[in-house]
Amino acid sequence: MIDSHAHLYYKGIVENLAEKIRLAKLVGVDYILTVGTDSNTIPLNIEIAEKYDNVCCSVGIHPHHFKDGYDLELINKYLLHPKVVAIGEVGLDYYYKDETSKEDQIKLLHDMLSLSERSDLPYIFHARDCFEDIFDILKQYNIKNAVFHCYTDSIDNAKKILDLGYYISFSGIITFKNSNELREVVKYVPSNRILIETDCPYLSPVPYRGKTNEPAYVSLIAECIAELKNLSLEDVSIITNRNFFALFPKAEFLKGIKNV
Repeated sequence: MIDSHAHLYYKGIVENLAEKIRLAKLVGVDYILTVGTDSNTIPLNIEIAEKYDNVCCSVGIHPHHFKDGYDLELINKYLLHPKVVAIGEVGLDYYYKDETSKEDQIKLLHDMLSLSERSDLPYIFHARDCFEDIFDILKQYNIKNAVFHCYTDSIDNAKKILDLGYYISFSGIITFKNSNELREVVKYVPSNRILIETDCPYLSPVPYRGKTNEPAYVSLIAECIAELKNLSLEDVSIITNRNFFALFPKAEFLKGIKNV
């Protein structure tokens, strides 16, 4: 299995990272994509990917980190690193209304999407309570490959994402008791467009809800998807791994790596 979206440099994970990666491998989680969110921690994120053979990374500025500043030229240089396989996470998040203004988030997103002019890397999108705006903005760009991570929205918006040819990634939220509507979305999305993720250290799946999340728990998300789609766990692993490498072709180097 592959944890397609983790934050290995965050507090709660980075302090004992080697052990977290070892525990993940014990339950069949061989590879991890650690995702960038701000300019201050991008170098650490890359350093972690350099240290662990079975880890790749992405570079991007989360919408709520606009205020921290960013250097587009520097980010563009980071994209050339051999272990950087995607641009992200980037997007819009209108849920926390006092974090960053819509205007600043939209400016940041345009800046991040402008990176596509010099890079063909896929995008990892963060989208919350903002789908009308993000779809309108994407019409202005030719983003061929992308994933909307930690999806929690409607079937209607899922259909729009699929119509763009993008992938949808599900987190531990699908295991929550009150997530019946989201589980219907899982059933709706074709298996060949699904990824699995932890978004650790947040959003631990049941029965670890409320505790620090870690890559090993992506196996519980795979189990939930297997049950919802009437597939075996092995099938879900094979399918989501295939989807991962189709979306992130630069991550092909991970194949065959079995030792941390």
